[in-house]
Amino acid sequence: MRLPSVQQTLEEAARTFQRFPLVLLDAIIGTAAGLLLMDAEMPQGPTVLYRILFAAILGIPLLTSVSLMSEKGRWGRGAAITGQLAAVLLLVAYAFSVPTDLPSSPSIYYARFFTFAVALVLFAAFAPFLRTGEVGAFWQFNKSLFLRIFTAGLYTGILFAGLALALAALDNLFGVNVVPKRYGELWILCVGLFSTWFFLAGLPEDWEALAQSADYPKLLKILAQYILLPLVLVYLLILYAYLGKILIDWDWPKGWVGRLILGFSGVGILSLLLLYPIRESTEHTWVRTTSKWFYVLLIPLNVMLFLALLKRGGQYGMTEGRYIGFACCFWLAVLSLYFMTSRKKNIKFIPISLCAVTLFISAGPAGMFSVSERSQISRLKEILERNGVLVSGEVHKAKSPVPREDEVQISSILQYLHGMHGYDGIQPWFSDPLKSDSVTRWSSYIAPSLVAEKMGVKYLNVWEGSVVDRITIEADKNIAMELGGYTRMLGSQHFFANTAAAELKKGTVVLRATKELDSLTLFVPDSAGGWHSLEADLSPLAARMFEEYGGRSTYQASPEQLSIAVSNDRLKAKFFFPRLQIKRVDAKVTLVDLEAVVMYAVQP
Repeated sequence: MRLPSVQQTLEEAARTFQRFPLVLLDAIIGTAAGLLLMDAEMPQGPTVLYRILFAAILGIPLLTSVSLMSEKGRWGRGAAITGQLAAVLLLVAYAFSVPTDLPSSPSIYYARFFTFAVALVLFAAFAPFLRTGEVGAFWQFNKSLFLRIFTAGLYTGILFAGLALALAALDNLFGVNVVPKRYGELWILCVGLFSTWFFLAGLPEDWEALAQSADYPKLLKILAQYILLPLVLVYLLILYAYLGKILIDWDWPKGWVGRLILGFSGVGILSLLLLYPIRESTEHTWVRTTSKWFYVLLIPLNVMLFLALLKRGGQYGMTEGRYIGFACCFWLAVLSLYFMTSRKKNIKFIPISLCAVTLFISAGPAGMFSVSERSQISRLKEILERNGVLVSGEVHKAKSPVPREDEVQISSILQYLHGMHGYDGIQPWFSDPLKSDSVTRWSSYIAPSLVAEKMGVKYLNVWEGSVVDRITIEADKNIAMELGGYTRMLGSQHFFANTAAAELKKGTVVLRATKELDSLTLFVPDSAGGWHSLEADLSPLAARMFEEYGGRSTYQASPEQLSIAVSNDRLKAKFFFPRLQIKRVDAKVTLVDLEAVVMYAVQP
């Protein structure tokens, strides 16, 4: 294979720029914004760079789609400029929706960006083929996109690895100070410029040849027939076995099964799309049969998915994840109906319909963000009103203990609002602001535990279906601690639970922690070559501190409260804990991690 010369490479790059000038200008602007943000190490204050970066990333698939549409449709110069201008105006409008203090803003902006990105990538898959027909050219075009994305990703990774190794060599061999962020900037350059330029250079431009092409890479057939389809079969067996279990036990499906159904559906649809060109060949009639029965078999599983989502939604209200689940359920139902009843069975329907659904759920009052926020606020309002906390639209501290089940629900909703939307929807209930006085890079809103405190409700962390109370207790540095005649000290040591039994050696002294972090044992050598040992039981301390301080996230305690004094006939020691992190899962209290300082003396 003859490699292109430098001149040919430069000519090809110039021709790509002439073909996609606005796309590459957009990539350059986005790369510059990313480099500035990386060089500033994510600036604390508001900056327009976040808006530029997010809009530029979305601009790559959008502007590419418009360019390909105008090229294939042979639009006139005026129409092509109008289309590009409309796309730019859409990007500018989106940019103004991105907050300038993005790192301290709720996650809704990241989630909306992701859904828009998915919709625009899907749009790029069918944008040049909006006219009826041309299914073969549509498949060949998307095959080229798929292979080009894979090749661009591979080459970008190799280029970055090689250049990063060169920087490391300069740093280690020649003493050039290469700060870590330079590697991040190098990655942004490789992805933002090289990857985009390389990808665009390989996009098809001979549309007539594309329509007549019958090229079918053997690797795609191997991927679909011998890897993806066996996975579909495994999914199918598991899901139908579980469906049989549900019918026998007459039990509601579990929420987790939805992920398996969506995985089965996605892999199955991808497999059939990859095998589409050979469906009519006499030696591959099984492809047409498989395609027909796949959508039939999908219907009972789609019903099971709907029931699983309905159960979770009825219990805990709507969230973005459940909304997406319902949207996928609707889309799969429409897809199954189309491919079972349509004579044409046009595969362009798959990306077009999925793009439409993705755009619908991304924004607006009926979108997943608005619906989910209203649902959770409505649940919170009902619980607070039931417990006398919300009266006439105003929050008052609870006068009587709130049932634990309601504490769990309140805490869960506050966690959700804090992370995804912020508290703007419930701010009218409070007389004082729910935003921090000093904005950090992590959140401009106060912690959920502080909002719960304003309600007079005990705050509980809720993770993975378990009720978890987690607190951090630190020693008050303004209070002195009595040394008590100890002659030696083992400096600060850190231990973490569930990381296997840890043993730290400091000179001849050994400090050992159990895996569960329920005890610490000090070993001091004696003059006869043996050991003096002393064990501190940590479980009572954890239980006592949790009983006293449970309910908020961080506390300060006196050093004496965070100490355990133990002794025997040969050794006395004081175990002091400058920092403890404790959790309670349901009813069990355990230590998560700790910092320990040990003062000791050998008894005469």
